[in-house]
Amino acid sequence: MLLIFVPLTAAILFWLLLPFWQLSGQFGSHPIKQPSRLYGAPLELRLGGAWTAESLTAVLEARRYSRTSDLVPGTFAQRGDDFIIYRRNFLTANGEVGNDRLALRLSGSRVQEMELDGRSVGAAWLDPPLIAAYYGSDLRERRPITSLDTELAEDLILSVLAIEDSTFLSHPGLSLTGVLRAAWNNLRQQDLTQGGSTLTQQLVKNVYLTHERSFGRKIREAILAVLLEIRFDKRQIFRAYLNEIYWGRSGNVNLMGIGAASWAYFGKEPAHLSLAESALLAGIIQSPSRYSPHRSPDRAKQRRDTVLKRLADLRWVTPERIEAAKAEPIRVIESPIAARGAPYFADAMSTEARRRFNVETLRDGGYTLLSTLRLRDQKAAEEAVEEGLVALGESYEKDRGEGLQAALISVNPDNGAILAYVGGRNYGKSQFDRVSLARRQPGSAFKPVVFAAALAERAATPATVLVDEPYTVRFDGRSWSPKNSDGKYRGPVSARRTLELSLNVPTARLAQRVGLGPVVDLAHSMGIESRMRPLPALALGSTEVTPYELASVYATLATGGLRPTLHGLEGVIDRTGQEVPGEALDQPERVLDPEVAFLVTDMLRGVLDRGTADGARKRGLRDPLAGKTGTTNSRRDSWFAGYSTRRATLVWVGYDDNATTRLSGARAALPIWTSFVLQTRPPGGDPPFETPAGLVSAWIDPLTGGLATNRCPNTVQETFLAGFPPGEVCQEHARGVPYRQPEGVDVPKKNNPFRRWLDRVRQRDPGGGS
Repeated sequence: MLLIFVPLTAAILFWLLLPFWQLSGQFGSHPIKQPSRLYGAPLELRLGGAWTAESLTAVLEARRYSRTSDLVPGTFAQRGDDFIIYRRNFLTANGEVGNDRLALRLSGSRVQEMELDGRSVGAAWLDPPLIAAYYGSDLRERRPITSLDTELAEDLILSVLAIEDSTFLSHPGLSLTGVLRAAWNNLRQQDLTQGGSTLTQQLVKNVYLTHERSFGRKIREAILAVLLEIRFDKRQIFRAYLNEIYWGRSGNVNLMGIGAASWAYFGKEPAHLSLAESALLAGIIQSPSRYSPHRSPDRAKQRRDTVLKRLADLRWVTPERIEAAKAEPIRVIESPIAARGAPYFADAMSTEARRRFNVETLRDGGYTLLSTLRLRDQKAAEEAVEEGLVALGESYEKDRGEGLQAALISVNPDNGAILAYVGGRNYGKSQFDRVSLARRQPGSAFKPVVFAAALAERAATPATVLVDEPYTVRFDGRSWSPKNSDGKYRGPVSARRTLELSLNVPTARLAQRVGLGPVVDLAHSMGIESRMRPLPALALGSTEVTPYELASVYATLATGGLRPTLHGLEGVIDRTGQEVPGEALDQPERVLDPEVAFLVTDMLRGVLDRGTADGARKRGLRDPLAGKTGTTNSRRDSWFAGYSTRRATLVWVGYDDNATTRLSGARAALPIWTSFVLQTRPPGGDPPFETPAGLVSAWIDPLTGGLATNRCPNTVQETFLAGFPPGEVCQEHARGVPYRQPEGVDVPKKNNPFRRWLDRVRQRDPGGGS
């Protein structure tokens, strides 16, 4: 008998106490599991910045700041053009900031005055927007609290205790009156319909036991509740309860704990909840689905008022405050807390976190990722892509328009920070990231690399005359004969005009002149990591690259030849608030002389002014901009990449299955790019490109590329590398006639000044001339 009794007793004790051991471990392991979160760049507000009262209000409300006269973090007050913004506390790579008052005065659609806690400042930042969260398989949103004193409103504590367990502070884990009342009702109904559970019992049931209705489960629950009360104090138990209780759903995410509920329903920390908000959240606990303010606002209000009445009956809150809270309407945030603002970017940052910071998984890791993404730019990018693809589907691509895809990446060329990132048309239908994973032929969008190599190798100038006539290259026993997109030939044409019109044949000739080796080397040094074979068709963009790689090329041109390291993460912080050490970003590397980069940029400005991208000018985009269209054979890929001094943006349009379209880069990608740039350009437009030292100007005859004479019927002023202007006067019109003096070159005023100047140039640079 003893042999049976001892093992049976041990088994029963093990069954009863195992959850308690687990529970004890949980109490000692705070902070508890929570998702990692990706934040965008903080929004900068600067003296002189362009803001109206309407635009600033819209931005604040989009970031879940609510208007009120009783300021707490996450709120703002407005009177005309005067604003007071109570900034939330937020993490940066340099520590925590915020939790202070920012006062602004607007005048003439500009920020005229700024004060931070009464101190004049030139700039301040709003807390970064939440871009995405990385959940585990159970999709649980958690924002655990660690202190009852500083992280909770007193009204919330009173509301929860009043409606859930008013004797919590005095009972030992069980409430005798509650048990008796529940037992009586269960006997009357002959079913286990009521539990009479204390707050401690609810914690045990929700975290470690099932919701099965049985006497065995209730006995186990009661014993564990008593043991819990013996082992831990009331404050620890109450904190764990508030962190573990289920508070409903936001979208497809389960809200676990008061921190998640407060943020999801009201966009604020639980320390700043009002009495009405506290009562609403306390009322939800009993049945989150039934009392959801989103699904049943009337029922939620009735339940809230029940909590308020209970507070009045207990005399825990004054009647005046109770009546004022009852008069408040139900106001909750409508947008889901888990909505991803940039899903393709979020996936890319998961990869970057693994590569640079050795963070293997973000799911429920509790990491804070600080990114460079600008939320306003991202919204503009998504709108431009969607509207552009819809328009193309309704016009040129009526047959297959719904399958048309696009990618857009926009970066700050100075530091490589990603500002906007759209990896496809619809993340819900396809998670394939076309920015970083799609390998497509860039077509003519690659041509600036060829011209940059030619200028760097002194194989050409912008005025160099190239031949646009039928051309065949023989290599490896094969032959290749490029053709222009329109099938026409133009005879002699300058290098500048070749790039503006995106002519294939003279570009191929130029690539052969400079050599494909230098072109490949330069492409790699500007950011293209894909393998590139030095075949003749390379000059016309036959090698597959990703939009991400090609964006680096154009960012390098935008910086005057300094290649930045493209990135989206500024830093990663772990769940304890410590910065995660990571791989430092490479400093921008000089890969092109600034003079060469400027000449390429100057030529690419003509693409918008007079060339294949003049459609952007027709839509009113007048800023100093440079860029290049790209269209591949059979029009499978359509590109446009353009830049200012402050931003480089690339757009690709095509089908995932590499099918032929009716679209050129100017028709498909350029309108999307233009729409995005119009929405994101700075007030007053972009500044001009700075002209570096080491350049000279000269008047030339565009037909011959030689220095112009006064007999030349047409002349243009062209820019050249110092020491490398045209070496010959225009032979078509030069007989006995002096040339026009190049700017920046000292020419003696003697007979035949051109010949004397040319002799000196050749002595300094025997290889000079075109």
